[in-house]
Amino acid sequence: MPMPVEKQVMILYAAISGYLDDVAVEKLGDFEAAFHRFMESSHPEIGSAIARDKILSEETEEVLKAAIEEFKKTQLAA
Repeated sequence: MPMPVEKQVMILYAAISGYLDDVAVEKLGDFEAAFHRFMESSHPEIGSAIARDKILSEETEEVLKAAIEEFKKTQLAA
């Protein structure tokens, strides 16, 4: 089954914005899976906004950035 577009947008945004630059290539799959679980459980409104609006608004982009940074901190602590 294809990945929902909102999940694609979120992980591609993280990659394009440099948030994955410090993740080892062999760990990208695990990082992505954990990222999607985190977004679904902690910030479901972001994916819902992307799916509903069909764009990444400035407001959604700002909360997505904050969520990615929050996730990266939890990953470093793990």
